[in-house]
Amino acid sequence: MKIKMFLLIIVAALNVTCSVNRRITEANSSFARLEYYAASEKYRQASSKTRNKVQKAQLCFMLAESYRHLGDYTKAAVWYKNAIRSGFKDESVELRYADALRSGGKLAEAEPIYEAELKKNPGSKWAANGIESIRRTQEWNGTQERYVVENLKELNSAQNDYLVQIQPGTSSSVCLRSSGGNLQEGKINPATGQKYSDFFISALDSVKQKWSAPVLMNEPASLNSQGEELVLSFSPDRTLVVVARTVQQAAKPTAGTLFYMLNNDGQWTSPAMLPFTSDGATYSDPMITADGSTLWFASNRAGGLGGFDIWKAAIAGPGVFSDPVHAGGEINTAGNEISPFQKPNGHLFFSSDFHPGMGGYDIFGAKQSGEIWRIEQMPPPVNSAGDDLSIRFYGNREKGFFTSNRKGSRSMDIYSFYLPPKLFQCFGKIHDSETDSILPDVNIRVVGSDGSSQKLRSVGGQFQVTLNPEADYAIVVFANGYLNAQAKISTRGHVQGRAFELDIKPVPVNKPIRIDNINYESGKWELLPESRTSLDLLADLLKLNPEAHIEISAHTDDRGDEQFNLELSERRAASVVRYLRSQGVPENSMIAKGYGESLPLKVGPKQAQQYSFLRKGEILNPETIEKAGSDSLKEIVRGLNRRTEFRVLQMMPSTNNQ
Repeated sequence: MKIKMFLLIIVAALNVTCSVNRRITEANSSFARLEYYAASEKYRQASSKTRNKVQKAQLCFMLAESYRHLGDYTKAAVWYKNAIRSGFKDESVELRYADALRSGGKLAEAEPIYEAELKKNPGSKWAANGIESIRRTQEWNGTQERYVVENLKELNSAQNDYLVQIQPGTSSSVCLRSSGGNLQEGKINPATGQKYSDFFISALDSVKQKWSAPVLMNEPASLNSQGEELVLSFSPDRTLVVVARTVQQAAKPTAGTLFYMLNNDGQWTSPAMLPFTSDGATYSDPMITADGSTLWFASNRAGGLGGFDIWKAAIAGPGVFSDPVHAGGEINTAGNEISPFQKPNGHLFFSSDFHPGMGGYDIFGAKQSGEIWRIEQMPPPVNSAGDDLSIRFYGNREKGFFTSNRKGSRSMDIYSFYLPPKLFQCFGKIHDSETDSILPDVNIRVVGSDGSSQKLRSVGGQFQVTLNPEADYAIVVFANGYLNAQAKISTRGHVQGRAFELDIKPVPVNKPIRIDNINYESGKWELLPESRTSLDLLADLLKLNPEAHIEISAHTDDRGDEQFNLELSERRAASVVRYLRSQGVPENSMIAKGYGESLPLKVGPKQAQQYSFLRKGEILNPETIEKAGSDSLKEIVRGLNRRTEFRVLQMMPSTNNQ
């Protein structure tokens, strides 16, 4: 009896082993045919039954790979981790695990894996890109979003939905590919686990601003097939359509192939394969340019740099395509580049899973400078931690659609996006520089480097003006009894609108004005380096007011010999004039005057507000200094007397155009 039971156990174990091995063989076959959903189901079943540790580790890895290809990075990360824990040995598994973590938004867990790999292999572009992707994502997360993005729920189903083209010649009709909706066939695609997708069309209700329920496209009649439709692109005149669809091949991987149809006098020809697609490679994502001269597409054909690369072929005539040309190493990488789209202005957009980005596939823009493409990542919320694909623009506008499986999507969903116009405004206040009192009604000129010029008048000491993007501005204030004042601002380089706030303080012409932060060594007259900042500002002010003739005056305190103080102040004033002359202020518009200790300061509003022991209007003569009390307070008063000032002596007739 015991022997019989033992034999039954052995037979059962052998049956389980055979079942597992058979399931693994079937799963591997599905994976090789790119049927990732079917493969994941079979790997999962085999993994739950096997007791072989080596086999278990291999199954965990292949299950993770299946989920990665399906765009389910959360599940992929779980199974990569299980593979590592089970002892799976592969040089890529750690980096694939880090990529899956990053695409699932777990940056803190992914970063040390990239760092460890980079330490072990300093030349790893994969690890370096991962670290750079995390850095960029952290930077993006701290910035305000530029684009407005919306999930187009009226176009999306519970299955995969992609917007493939804005219909040529219209802004109110779009073509989409969907695995949902009322499809003729209910078969499940083993590659996706969803129904086979077809092409649909939807129109925008201009009154309600809502998209109609998608309906199956029936023109051309052979547009939708029994297989998986991928992407289509009509030429601008709608006489040519190029379609990417999968083709089932016995015992071979499912391949994407490009077909074209021509419209001859209203009749569409039968689908014909593009000549260069007969090489057995996979082709997808056709895009005909706005001038109808070029076909962009993605392919893993020979001659690329990695997985899928971006290629182009010239359209020489109806149904005549040149040999493909590789888009180059700035665009293509060792990873996958797909979903090309070119604006009429030549700017190219594509998705990549290798260029440093935020998640799985990210959308990138490329501008050509000579023979070189300059690559720039689209900012969030266009890009996300998920897969972001298939961007389409309305002409050259910053408006259109893309497809994403980001958080909040039911599967792959269609999103709209647009870039709001950048609004720049300047809000200004105008005060007297010495009393801080409001200057109620003054003339203002706003001059931009873009050639713009505006005249306005303040109201109650305030003004508001709208500015243009990418321009430098000079804002000049003209007030009677004051020197013209100027402020400079720039809208260049700002990725979004901004409000500038200015407080402009014109200088009165009827009183001496202290020049702050003018310093000399004790008993000497050479200017110290820190004096240059204030004098540069004064030079700019005088060049803005060429009609002003001024006196530069220097003053000392009452300590030391009176004659020495007089000569010292004269030399100090002369030093200031020399510096201003070196900065372009005409020599004949300035005179230097030294007053020594003869003109102690009269306390103004600023000094009275800053020092509570001083009273507005009192003279800081020796008697006032003695009454200050402590030695430290006396030194403060003497320091106020040590000053350099300028005073307008005469205003020549103004040439300023207010």
